[in-house]
Amino acid sequence: MQISIVLPARNEEYLIESALKDISNHLKKRKIKNYEILVVINGCVDSTEKQVNKIISFDKKIKVLYSQPGYGFSMKKGLKEAKGDYVIIYNVDFYDLRLIDLASIDLYGKDMIIGSKMTFWSKDKRPFSRRAVSMLFNLYLKVFLGFKGSDTHGIKIVKRKVIEKILSKCKTNSGIFDTEFVLRTQYAGFNLADFPVCVEEKRSSRFTRRILQTPKDFVNLYRVLKNR
Repeated sequence: MQISIVLPARNEEYLIESALKDISNHLKKRKIKNYEILVVINGCVDSTEKQVNKIISFDKKIKVLYSQPGYGFSMKKGLKEAKGDYVIIYNVDFYDLRLIDLASIDLYGKDMIIGSKMTFWSKDKRPFSRRAVSMLFNLYLKVFLGFKGSDTHGIKIVKRKVIEKILSKCKTNSGIFDTEFVLRTQYAGFNLADFPVCVEEKRSSRFTRRILQTPKDFVNLYRVLKNR
């Protein structure tokens, strides 16, 4: 069993070191030796890459990849390069180490488990405005795109067979990629499940910088999925 952890990173110089140390230490604590951590640098203009290279000197299984600026581009690069039987998607400012442990029990027989901030027993400590947007977005997905879960955007663990079938079909390159990937996985008949997580912002939100992109993402997502 090999585990790949994909970690998109754009201007994360203040958080990347602690995130990598947390993840690496947990893998070692669980005595997992067959793993790789893929940090996908996408459009950084700060010292993120320098911080990563410093950590690599302590853990050679951390690797640096590069993509065009944009979350979707970085995710596609990381998922394409990942070699693990189980692939975990984390964010530098949001990760739950318990997802690593799910690999040892074959994801409870599921094909993808989503770290949901909106399912039972989850805790969402973000500001009300962000929680409201998430609720409205998921309502949109349920009504117009037939989504059956509680969350699409954020951390998840997925089996390699899903990536091999779904990744090449994904058309979006922005932050909406997560949602397209999850929906296409559902449409293809794979088994998905939610996993309750606690979300708390570790840095100032980038939501205001993305808000103008959100309406475009809605339209683009509907366009690429309308014929499924």
